[in-house]
Amino acid sequence: MESMSCMTVTEDVRSRLASAHDMNASLNCFITIDDDGALAAAAAADQRRADNDSLGPFDGAVIAVKDNVDTAGLLTTFGSKMYSARVPEHDAAAISRLRAAGAIVLGKTNMTELACGTTGVNEHFGTCRNPGDTLRYPGGSSSGSAAAVAAGIVDYAIGSDTGCSIRHPASVCGVVGLKPTYDRVSRMGVSVCAERLDHVGPIASSVTAAASMLRAMQEPGNDDPEQLIGIPSEGRKVALLTGEHMEACAHDVQLAFADVGDMLRRCGFEVGEIDLEIDLAGIDDAANDLGADLFRLYGDDIAAAGPGGVGEELLEWNRMYIDVDDVRYQRALEIQASVTNHALVAMDGWDAVVCPTTRVGAGLFSETADEDRRLRMGNCSLWNMTGQPSITIPHGTSTVHMPLGVMITGHHHADAVVLQIAKRLESV
Repeated sequence: MESMSCMTVTEDVRSRLASAHDMNASLNCFITIDDDGALAAAAAADQRRADNDSLGPFDGAVIAVKDNVDTAGLLTTFGSKMYSARVPEHDAAAISRLRAAGAIVLGKTNMTELACGTTGVNEHFGTCRNPGDTLRYPGGSSSGSAAAVAAGIVDYAIGSDTGCSIRHPASVCGVVGLKPTYDRVSRMGVSVCAERLDHVGPIASSVTAAASMLRAMQEPGNDDPEQLIGIPSEGRKVALLTGEHMEACAHDVQLAFADVGDMLRRCGFEVGEIDLEIDLAGIDDAANDLGADLFRLYGDDIAAAGPGGVGEELLEWNRMYIDVDDVRYQRALEIQASVTNHALVAMDGWDAVVCPTTRVGAGLFSETADEDRRLRMGNCSLWNMTGQPSITIPHGTSTVHMPLGVMITGHHHADAVVLQIAKRLESV
């Protein structure tokens, strides 16, 4: 745990609740803050400590949960007016595992409606803002989770990621965001955006914190993601991505990334370069077709909501999905299989590939309408198609002194290796 051990859990939770209420006035990173539930869970954790009956190293950890992840008895809205009174009866699978490890849910974080969007704008619950500059976006769709960690309200938060939605907000808010291997963390009880692209994972204050949270929330049968964190990692082979992953980045992002190769060498890694020679825009189009899952599940509710019942950004995404027929969907699945094979072949012989997380830093809300969303998500979405583990850690700043990130992606089920490389890079 990252919180101070000299405090009781109840004292820690009271302090974090006070911060959440105070900072929410300017950041709007929470939709719901669960004072009573968090304090009751804290009292139970303190009693376990008194009885020497700890549930493990995560017992008493305070987490924030994206509002598309079900929490029993606690409002879970998917960031939408359509579900503004929705209170699930059961926890999502990941929440069940975290609670069993002793985690305490502080509240439910703001997000773009139905996880569609990359800016943090929410027309129903208000816009979430970047703690580094409230005039700038915090990224999306896991906007509030990243903002809550960046503001220091919590050290751990849950996000979901269909094209960039853990890594983009983590990057532009200056924290760590991990998209684990596909299905390493159960998606049961989490709203669907695209079933074959959706991932659930941690946003955290450090690589160690992300590893601890993944260990607590992952499905049984996976290795211990904390296992490699402290083990010497010399001899790993890491490739810097060239081609569109770099060429499409803004100049300040390229400058910030320029020293990453030398830093990796100082960590003891063998460093090279590869160009995946892959059409990232075409991949994005195929991913959009797979997003038709959202319309299939929520389309009737969207149609019934009528004018004012659905935000304009969700309507824009919905218009994109509505024309996807079975032929286009099947073709998108074929592209996904082909792209995955291509990436794995290209990465053969390398433990991981590295590139900037986003092509631009956090922009002004007033300018997002003119900013191509692919600048925000273009380097991330490939790894949702392939299902490989991918982590962003803070690295450098933009010309306006906002955080940037570096992204490390590894092979399927090699989440521990990705975390190990990220930890070493974080240390320098």
